[in-house]
Order: sequence, then C-alpha cells, then structure tokens
Amino acid sequence: MTAPVDVRPRLLMVMPYRQFVRKAQDEGFWVGAIWDPRLESPEYLDDVRALADVFVTADFRDEALLRRTIREAAKEHRASVIYHIGREETMAAAYEVAEELRIEVNPAEAVRFLTDKHAMRDLLAERGLSPVSFEAVATRGGVPDAVRRIGRPAVVKPTALAGSRGVFLWQEETDLAVWTALVEQYDYDGPFLVEEYLRGPEYSVETLSRDGEHRIVGITEKLLGAPPLFVEAGHVHPAPLPPERRQAVEDLTTELLTACGYRFGPAHTEVIWTEAGPRIVESQARLGGDRIPRLIQLATGLDIEQAIFASLAGTPAGPAEATATAVVRFFAFPPGHVDEIRGLEKAAGLDYVDELSLKLHPGDTVTEVRDSKSRHGHVIVSGASPGEARRRCAEVLAALEVVIDGTPVRADHAGALGAAV
Repeated sequence: MTAPVDVRPRLLMVMPYRQFVRKAQDEGFWVGAIWDPRLESPEYLDDVRALADVFVTADFRDEALLRRTIREAAKEHRASVIYHIGREETMAAAYEVAEELRIEVNPAEAVRFLTDKHAMRDLLAERGLSPVSFEAVATRGGVPDAVRRIGRPAVVKPTALAGSRGVFLWQEETDLAVWTALVEQYDYDGPFLVEEYLRGPEYSVETLSRDGEHRIVGITEKLLGAPPLFVEAGHVHPAPLPPERRQAVEDLTTELLTACGYRFGPAHTEVIWTEAGPRIVESQARLGGDRIPRLIQLATGLDIEQAIFASLAGTPAGPAEATATAVVRFFAFPPGHVDEIRGLEKAAGLDYVDELSLKLHPGDTVTEVRDSKSRHGHVIVSGASPGEARRRCAEVLAALEVVIDGTPVRADHAGALGAAV
C-alpha cells in the first residue's frame, strides 16, 4: 500500500519554543525545528523533539555551521518557509539563508535593522525619525570617552546582548568601576552603543505585520527598576494612554517598521515618551517577552502566537479590542539565604491570579537581580479596569513573603524592583 503523501506546507523554524511548534501544526504546517542544546534544558528540548516533525541540533555560536545546518535541512526536507522568532542573535543568519533559497517571509536586511541596534539608529537618523544622540563604540575601552561626548547621564548598551543584559545608566565619572564590573560578568568587550538618556514613561508596541501592512495589536506600559540597570519590574496591558499620545506612539512604530522593510510577523518596539514626544528605544522582529503575549490574551482574547501561524497560513486574525487589563510583576528579593517562604499557596489560590511562579525554595541562596533572566519569579493578574488589576496585583505582592537571613521580606518591598504597582 502506498503511504499517503504529506501535502502540508513545510515550515522550518530556528529555535521554536514548544507552543510555536504546536500552534504552527494546528494551522496545518509540517514543522522542522533547529535548536542549540545549550539554550534550553534537555527536558524542554525532548518535548520539542517529540512535537516536531523533524528535530535538528547545531552549535549556534558557530555561524558557518548554523547556516550550513539550516541550508541542508531546508533542502533535505523541502522547506517552503524558513522562520525564526526566537532570540535575535541568530536571526540575521537564518533569514540570509532563507533569502538565498528564496523561501523567506522577510528581507534579511529588514531583520538586520531590527536586530542590530546600531543599524537601526543609523536608519532612523537617515530618515529623520525619532532623533536621538548616539555613538557606536567597537570595544570597552572607547566607552568612557563616548560617554563624555554624549554627555552624562548616558545609556550604554551592549549591542550583541539581549534581555536587558549589561544595559547601564552612566551618571557619574566614578561609574566606570561599576560598569566595568557589570560587563565583565558577561565576559563582553563590545560592540556598544552609547545614547543620550531619554526621560519619560516607557511603552512597548506589539504589532503583527502581513504583506508590509502593520497592525497594532496593543501598547504595553513598562514598569522599570531603578537605575543604573534597566531590568523590567512588570508590565500593564493595555497601557492607559490618552488618545493623542497613543496615536503618536502607533504612528512612529509603523513608520519604523516600514522604513526597515519589515514584511511579516510580530515586532516588539520599545518607545519612551519624552518632553519632545515619542522616541524609539529599540525594536525586535519577534514577540515581546516577559509574558506579554499572555497579557494580551487575558486583556483582549487574542492568542497572538496562534495569530502568527494563522496569518502565515493565509487567515489573519481580525481586530481584538481590550475588555480587561492584565498585569505581570516580577519578584526581586535581596541576596541572602532563604529560611522560609510564606503566603505562596494563599496567593496562588486567589481566583484572579492567572500565573504565579517563584524560583526560590527554603535553603536556596538568593542571587542579585541584574537582568531579566535572574529575576526570582512572577505573578500575572487581570481585572476589569486598570485600577482593579493594579489593586489585585498589590494584594498578591503583599501576601507573598520570603524570610531571608532571618528577616521577612514582602514581595512589594523587595528592593529596587519591588515598589508597589
């Protein structure tokens, strides 16, 4: 008997998370997955392997190997599309191979603009969009002079790191020692971008693009930790914004994506509202992290992850209006030894708590929060209004307490990142 022919469109994805594999298959795709075993636990990757139609591994640090692996897998399995919405460090290589094989959904150059902070700043300056003073620096040694030229306070960004890693507000000459110790923790020597410090509330704009048309899914308010680091303490979706400010933020975001030549998929664009109006911080050709897709789903009912693959299959989702507000807050407790954890079960049992995760256990040593990966957990709540959602979140933060070196520390007073919502 002849085996049935698999006529599904063949989607080859670089580092697809578990839910991406499932949701792409739900939309009728054959899914091949390429992963670096260093980037997730063996248990997680076993799940991806079990879900995917084909599972391939490669060392993503070796760009030539990664390109060869993508190329060979695409040819062997007759991929109709190569797609990458994982970590941005390897996106450009994946899209360049896709373009070479003529199975791309985005021009490689568009993805490069959105993954290379320096390239994006150059493009914005060339187009006269979102003017920001900046200077590119190749290595660590050139940063202090660039800070002096830009003027303090200045923001120093490692352009090859993600997840807030190494982003630093340089305020005083004496910050050199603190900043040097920070980048040494990441074993990072460059390149860097030194930018003027943009003052004002910060937002992220979540979009879905198709055929070069950019749909605004929503705007998320960012709750930032104290300087000199810029680790997110939480997010509120949708952001409570007056209509004229919302429109200006949306317009600037779509102008950026059009200027980049972005054609398909999600983008996560960070914007600060300054005295001179909106200014772009950066943008990525992927979904927002920090559980923002879940906030969108709670607030609007839209599964933005599913919508990506539905759109790729030819059935883009319709508009989704917010009918609620969702909040995520991240925990940041002071360093020390965990003696006891109080209130976790009570907080988890509240009917308006959607997710509650605490990475600490009695006997653990609490490490300092220096980036998004090192935060100690999170809670997600929703409410009918921004006020109700914030009040509910505050109740959870007040209920959760960790005893560290004999001292009880509530989640709403857990250091610089623990201020009330």
